[in-house]
Amino acid sequence: MKKQKGISVLFIILISSVIFTIALGVNSISVQQTKMMGEMGYSVASFYAADSGVEKQLYDLFKIPIHTPSYSETLPNNASFVSTAGCSNTAATCYNGIAKDSNCNASNYCIGAVGKYQEIKRAIEIKY
Repeated sequence: MKKQKGISVLFIILISSVIFTIALGVNSISVQQTKMMGEMGYSVASFYAADSGVEKQLYDLFKIPIHTPSYSETLPNNASFVSTAGCSNTAATCYNGIAKDSNCNASNYCIGAVGKYQEIKRAIEIKY
């Protein structure tokens, strides 16, 4: 009889350990998923910041007589962007003071921007 009581205690400890291990694994997955969802929101904000940089370059390219080929700006939500514009080497004319860029293999212009929000960066590049 004494041997059977010892086995019962060992069996209870083993079952408790398995349940505890499963609970820790589920908790770890939940914490990682929560963190990832928060960073996904940061990714969207940084993408839209980069989009703002591209839009600023496009607007200025066609509306401002003397264009600034590089911008750096912080937006109201504390997101920021750095955008650049370059003229293709094959373009006949580069307008508004944009210099030719040997790395630009587009027909006319290459515009790029990097958006940043909460240490997450996203980039957009357009060529036309």
